Amino acid sequence: MRRIMLSWRRLTGGGAPTLVACSGGADSSALALALASGGAGSCTIAHIVHDLRPRAEAEADRDSARDLAARLAWDFREAEIRIGPGNPESQARSQRYAALQSLAEERAIGFVATAHHADDQLETLVMALLRGTGPAGLRGAARSRPLGDRVRLIRPMLGCTRSEAEALCALAGHEWREDDTNRDTSRLRAALRHGPLAEIRALRPEGARRAARTARLMRDAHAMVGSIVERLDPGADEWPRDALRDQPELVLGELLREGARRRLDGARADRLTGALVDQAAHAIRSDSTDSKRFDWPGGLTLEVHARHVRFAR
Repeated sequence: MRRIMLSWRRLTGGGAPTLVACSGGADSSALALALASGGAGSCTIAHIVHDLRPRAEAEADRDSARDLAARLAWDFREAEIRIGPGNPESQARSQRYAALQSLAEERAIGFVATAHHADDQLETLVMALLRGTGPAGLRGAARSRPLGDRVRLIRPMLGCTRSEAEALCALAGHEWREDDTNRDTSRLRAALRHGPLAEIRALRPEGARRAARTARLMRDAHAMVGSIVERLDPGADEWPRDALRDQPELVLGELLREGARRRLDGARADRLTGALVDQAAHAIRSDSTDSKRFDWPGGLTLEVHARHVRFAR
């Protein structure tokens, strides 16, 4: 509880009014309990109802979050979202954050707190490793980031584990809700959680917390790479090939990605795979003087010539 309170105070500049996102599960319930037990005032519990689960279960989750707010003598707010066609998990996440932002802005609350913890970070890092990502993917979830112009998203529990959250709820005599989708091992995250990562936790109980430290360091590494990329100017019309050839593969790959992002909308830039970037980076760094052309998503073309490299439509 002390760890969560200290983190919350640092992230809010001393302890500002906060909208606490609560699903009714152990993690978010523990966050609310820790803040309330530590003397945090002027907090509000918010719950987002979505249609990915049976209506009765979704309403039971909401009722659990509302009952917890009443127990803590905190305000309670709710919103409802509907998931359309496409990736349901991605849609649910983006709509949930948008709804939380809206609820916070309505009440002039500057912070939204979620209950992401060290085990979540470990799962995210392992999934990123399996994708073959670099520091950008290995930085995990940020402790704090903007959620619109007037609200910041904060994660005060990144230094805590799932078992600690459950223990805190148990000590408080709070019965949390269980989401059956968390046991659906057809989903990669759940399969890792209940399979290999469960074995890792048994072998290295502190592994999740240490992985969270790795995520922080990777976030710093990504920022350092980003500063080098900015000096190379991702928005330039073209680059001297000699200036790029000597760059580390990590820097060159990020320069190409950022250059593509600035020329494409976000959805198309997300289709730029590591294989496409690696292929182009290899051509730039090679000794060949033959011109090469790489067709990327969104009608974007990368041209590699003997003396220069440039994007074209």
